[in-house]
Amino acid sequence: MPVGFSAIRLTFDIKGNFTEEQRATLIRLAERYCVVYQTLCQPPPVQASTHCS
Repeated sequence: MPVGFSAIRLTFDIKGNFTEEQRATLIRLAERYCVVYQTLCQPPPVQASTHCS
């Protein structure tokens, strides 16, 4: 069985009295500026190393 995540879900809890257009804009901006979301969608290179002394 493989190790690691098989799925990741982010939930943006948006509270307030917004129009559908405002809500869509908030979701779009949250996705655009959320560091976690952007990192998961466009993962950076991962490098592993060891240091022995």
